[in-house]
Amino acid sequence: MPNKIPDNIPKWQSMNIEPKRKFKFILRIGDIPAWVVKSAGRPQVTISDGAKHQFLAHEFKFPGRVTWNDIEVTLVDPINPDVAATVFRVIEESGYATPGDWNGNNELWRLSISKRRAASAALSDVTIQTIDSDGKKVEEWRLYNAWIKNINYDDVSYDSEDLMSITVGLAYDWAKLESFVTE
Repeated sequence: MPNKIPDNIPKWQSMNIEPKRKFKFILRIGDIPAWVVKSAGRPQVTISDGAKHQFLAHEFKFPGRVTWNDIEVTLVDPINPDVAATVFRVIEESGYATPGDWNGNNELWRLSISKRRAASAALSDVTIQTIDSDGKKVEEWRLYNAWIKNINYDDVSYDSEDLMSITVGLAYDWAKLESFVTE
């Protein structure tokens, strides 16, 4: 006969408790395959010190603006699909044209990166999903108006056997967290 767990056991001792695990996530970002994602930052919020009011010998502080801090995503760079080229294509779809791409009429000189192209056409939705042991979605962060702020292509080196990677900095206006946990 299996051991029956008493009803009065504290919730934190239950074998049904499962913590969120760092390695159980799926990042969806434009046309970049989820399996090349090595790591991703989760959204961070900063609330600035707003107004301060001094009254007699006391200082009272009031919260100010909410700022969503940029995050970084690290991608492994396989040969096929070529993620380095995919990431650079996002920059081009955002409106960047190298001077070598200009045609005889120099029509591309007017083209520049715009938030509309960078956030909607190039990346579309950016989501970070945390999953449980059964592969079910536990939570989902959705980044709104996300665009690539910087790209750091990994160095090459004869004295290393590490995988090549790409670090991508993402800026965004705000994020929303949706929880799929039911009690």
